[in-house]
Amino acid sequence: MPTPVIPNDFKPLIQGYSIGSPDGVAQTEVGGGMPRAGLLWDRGVQSFQVTLILSPEKFSVWTVWFMHIIKKGAYSFVMPLDSGFGLQDHTCQMVPGSYSAVRAGKHTSISFAVLAESRAYDMTAAEAVGVVDLWNEYGEQSDDLLARIAQFANVDTLVLKDV
Repeated sequence: MPTPVIPNDFKPLIQGYSIGSPDGVAQTEVGGGMPRAGLLWDRGVQSFQVTLILSPEKFSVWTVWFMHIIKKGAYSFVMPLDSGFGLQDHTCQMVPGSYSAVRAGKHTSISFAVLAESRAYDMTAAEAVGVVDLWNEYGEQSDDLLARIAQFANVDTLVLKDV
């Protein structure tokens, strides 16, 4: 069975954009000095607190999807989240016991926590260094530089294609 995807047009809100710390690092206290930290494993999930504000129609669709498709959060599902690189699809696992629904007037607010991996893990170590180096060189203008390079590579140089 393919991984279920959150229904179309269901956009999660992140409460105060709350993202938890990634796991995989341990710390040992050292008497008289700085504690020592060590990497237990690379990668790791982060917790995202998610809210959906749903109309009565969307709430009925959500209820069916939640109860039947992802079995009350027991199955992983795909949902757009921003883990640092803009809104992108992430495979999520709902944290048991985190689900709540509150009705306010006609709309229902659904809140729950999910665990998902950051999209930073999609990069290689060299690409990650490149991102930091680009920032160190150009700062806030790095996006402008990349947009201009994309314009040059994908539009400007293709002008001669038909000549």
